[in-house]
Amino acid sequence: MTARQREHPEAAAELDAAVHWYEQERTGLGALLLDRAEQARHDIAEWPDASPPARTLGDGTIVRSKAMHGFPCRIVYAVEPAGVVILAYAHERREPAFWALRRDA
Repeated sequence: MTARQREHPEAAAELDAAVHWYEQERTGLGALLLDRAEQARHDIAEWPDASPPARTLGDGTIVRSKAMHGFPCRIVYAVEPAGVVILAYAHERREPAFWALRRDA
């Protein structure tokens, strides 16, 4: 099964900012982060329920997260009937659940 995906606009902006930051740190590192994000999104599309639940929202929606290999970042997502919603690209040391109000976009 390949689940359809869409990104919350703030999630897309987070990924862009992270790619830019890593590229400034070392040439090519931003591109590597983007590649790792694409690999993780591919895995999520193929096996959306494989990552363990990270949180259950008030309406019962299960939120999961998938690591981006080699980076302290995770893709936070929810599986809905219409597909996967990428809620955030979250640094593992950032405040937890900052993305919790993003489901409606």
